[in-house]
Amino acid sequence: MTFAHLRIRKNTLKYVIPFVIGSIVLTQSACVSVTLERDEIENYLLAQQPEQALSTLESHQLKERNKSLYLLDKAMLLRMQNQFEDSNKVFEKAKKLTRKLDAISLREQAAAISINDSQRSYLPQNFEQVLVHCFQAINHLQLQQYADARVEVLQLSELLKQKDDIQMPFARYLSGLVFESNQEPDNALISYRKAYQAYSSYSSAIPLILKKDLLRLTDYLQLNDEHQKFLDEFDLEVWPKQQDIDQQAHAVAVVFNGLMPRKHSFEINVQSPSDGQLHRISTPFYEHRAAKVYGAELSSESLNTSSELIAQLDNQARTALNNEMPSIIARTIARVSIKNTAVDETKDNLPLLSLALNIAAILTEQADTRAWNTLPQQVLIMRLSLPAGNHDLKLNLLGSSLPDNIQTWKQVNMTKGESRFFSYHSPDSYVTQRKP
Repeated sequence: MTFAHLRIRKNTLKYVIPFVIGSIVLTQSACVSVTLERDEIENYLLAQQPEQALSTLESHQLKERNKSLYLLDKAMLLRMQNQFEDSNKVFEKAKKLTRKLDAISLREQAAAISINDSQRSYLPQNFEQVLVHCFQAINHLQLQQYADARVEVLQLSELLKQKDDIQMPFARYLSGLVFESNQEPDNALISYRKAYQAYSSYSSAIPLILKKDLLRLTDYLQLNDEHQKFLDEFDLEVWPKQQDIDQQAHAVAVVFNGLMPRKHSFEINVQSPSDGQLHRISTPFYEHRAAKVYGAELSSESLNTSSELIAQLDNQARTALNNEMPSIIARTIARVSIKNTAVDETKDNLPLLSLALNIAAILTEQADTRAWNTLPQQVLIMRLSLPAGNHDLKLNLLGSSLPDNIQTWKQVNMTKGESRFFSYHSPDSYVTQRKP
């Protein structure tokens, strides 16, 4: 080996190995930091302390690539504290950033190929983008800003046309509620139909509340054939008549139950028998959680009603991840190939560098486990019809292990024909399985 080759090797080791070590340190420390932050936020939420969770979120150094997640979590933590206007302002920022990130840059794609997927800016999943509109609409409903809620569900409808790979029954049903709040029974029925179709496409049970709404509005709008079709299918003898609905006030309560399961990394490590190289394939998966609350009851004076499960959002998240998995695997294979090529090209002349690159390839190959973790796992809904006037409302959570399992709204003024909206977050849940 010539003196020139020795000098090249020395310079290569001098500059490349520190770079490799730096890459390893940065990726490993970032992973640990994010995990600790998520643990802390989750613990505060389980203790029903969203204000502490928000303080934790804001105390950690924000990386630009995680900004969209930061905005989504902040907006959700604000609404958990009933700061609906501030929550919507942050949701708007998240939507603007999402539109910007939707056309991902070549530079970010290169980062995903060369290091790992978590180096890209987080682009919210399609179902998460839909839920942003849902939560903004609910914020408006709770503020009695019905026209603003209508604007939100119109935007939601356009988004669902663009994202035709997903079905969101909850989003469609919520749109129907918004249209009814704006005295638009025709548009409400269209949304309820789409909710019915979305539930059917998943082979999911049609919620009783939706069945009654379909029967009520097809009867009221004199759509006799469609009304008879639903009568035959649902086998219901009693449902509320629109004339009675118009003479009463209505309290609609939504319980956001449990916490969205977190993503983890599943890794397969193998050693090549031909050259001894180590290879790693790392893919994300969702843990399994169970919500402790199994139902809720809304009551006022002697009247009461029970909740129904209207959305299982963790199933939506798993479906989204399964749909994305072919792309994740393709990027992983391309990345492993690129990294192994670099190892092969240096193993003869620079074996120490080759070893360092192989170790770096293993340690930097990490699955992207980022997700909107402050989302609920389930959505429960109930509607209580009452005479117009002032009412004390009580929400009782069934199965909660927390001391404050009863939420009350005092002296709520409700007018004839009006629906008032209320919501409550119950993150109380636990992990049942942390493996694929």
